[in-house]
Amino acid sequence: MGLIINSVSEYVSAINKINSTLVRNGAEKNEMLLFRGQSDKEYSLMPSLGRGRSMACQISIFNEERNLIEMAKYKLPDVFRNELLPIELLALLQHHGIPTRLLDITENALVALYFACCDNNSKDAEVFAFKNNEMDVTNYPIVNAVADSCKFARGTFETLDLFYGAVVVQPYFIEQKQTHEICHRDNESGARWVEECCKKPMFVHAPIRSYRQQIQRGRYILFPNRIASYGDSGMKCFETVIDPIPKDHECIAGVIDIPAQAKTNILRELQLFGISEETLFGDNIDIVCKNIKATFQNKVKGDYHD
Repeated sequence: MGLIINSVSEYVSAINKINSTLVRNGAEKNEMLLFRGQSDKEYSLMPSLGRGRSMACQISIFNEERNLIEMAKYKLPDVFRNELLPIELLALLQHHGIPTRLLDITENALVALYFACCDNNSKDAEVFAFKNNEMDVTNYPIVNAVADSCKFARGTFETLDLFYGAVVVQPYFIEQKQTHEICHRDNESGARWVEECCKKPMFVHAPIRSYRQQIQRGRYILFPNRIASYGDSGMKCFETVIDPIPKDHECIAGVIDIPAQAKTNILRELQLFGISEETLFGDNIDIVCKNIKATFQNKVKGDYHD
């Protein structure tokens, strides 16, 4: 069980307590917190593309993902442009509500608290505080390769050596291609490198292309498909299943629990700090107008009750 809070002030104290456990030694570690709020404690830490799927024998997640991407590019070519890098494309699809292998997180703890409280009023919620080492160099080649993985799938699974052989010749992989020629002299060693990269959560940036992403301080966790061994040789393959992050994973520095009955009051308190639906979705005209209307109706209701 995580720390239980009933107000914004208690939440801030809990965040400070978790923050005090981080390692910042000025050398190989400079840990920072990233946050995700979930309005129902029963939800898993799983991106939308992987939900409702538990077995590799179900319809290929690669095919489903590629169909979604290609349909979006076909119908809105000026939005989902071909020249976008794979991680940029997934972030844009995520922004517009298309299921992807990205899970939204934020650098702002109060934003995460809002999303934990804004829905499922009868359910207890939770906020996850992830720790990410700022000293880790963001490895864009493997990030873009995983974001692009549906393009290289063959059937119901993809062997890591074939996957590596396909991605290492992509334009975004030119840096890793040079490393490949020095360190990974064959696709088998490249496959082992891919497996190592996929063992820990991938905290990724994407270019900020909208006011909403800027105000929500958005970041993402990128999920590769599950890796399994096949045959006597132990050949490594991507299966057509995405595994959730276990809630006791070492990358989680702390969990904060929010009782259902505290949500309404917390949302009211968050407004004092400029955190509300209207501010977090300020680029959505319908949401802004809905809140203007609600303010008017509340005033009228108050007049009637006076």
